[in-house]
Amino acid sequence: MRRRPAHLARWSALLVGAVGILLVAVLATRQPASLVLADSPLLGRPAPAIDATSFSGRQVRLSSMRGRFVLVDFFAPWCLQCQEEAPQLEAFLYTRPGGALTGVLGVLYGDTLADGKAFQSAEGATWPSVVDPAGMIASRYGVGSLPRSFLVDPSGRIVECIVGAVTAAELDHLVLRQLRNRA
Repeated sequence: MRRRPAHLARWSALLVGAVGILLVAVLATRQPASLVLADSPLLGRPAPAIDATSFSGRQVRLSSMRGRFVLVDFFAPWCLQCQEEAPQLEAFLYTRPGGALTGVLGVLYGDTLADGKAFQSAEGATWPSVVDPAGMIASRYGVGSLPRSFLVDPSGRIVECIVGAVTAAELDHLVLRQLRNRA
């Protein structure tokens, strides 16, 4: 009779272990929970042109960044999630997921050049950013809230629309998924 409870305990432990392994497998293979991808009429289409003056006074064109995955990131210094994601965008600049080249192009939304420069300096951001004083770039991309980002593939097409702060690991995951889909 004593053998029965030990036998039951062993089977229960095995069942709990199997459920735990299954849960870990599901969580490890699914998309990160913090990543919010949105539908956009721009998905699969060429990215709207960005031809504007950078914070340093140079002309910046999104089309000149072809051949790499580029995150077009709409941000503002007063946006707390933008502050959270800035170090992640810097890290993404230097990753090479699947060997792919990456880049970031910031678009300052609803703020001044002076505030944008101060923000990038405080965050140690090295990617180019442009001012969108009349909101024309944001309008072409359909941006209404921040942060909002668009992943542009090496051919210049928008492949993801991301709402909220993003991490370098999440961006790497998206790039790797695009590379797998193309193979």
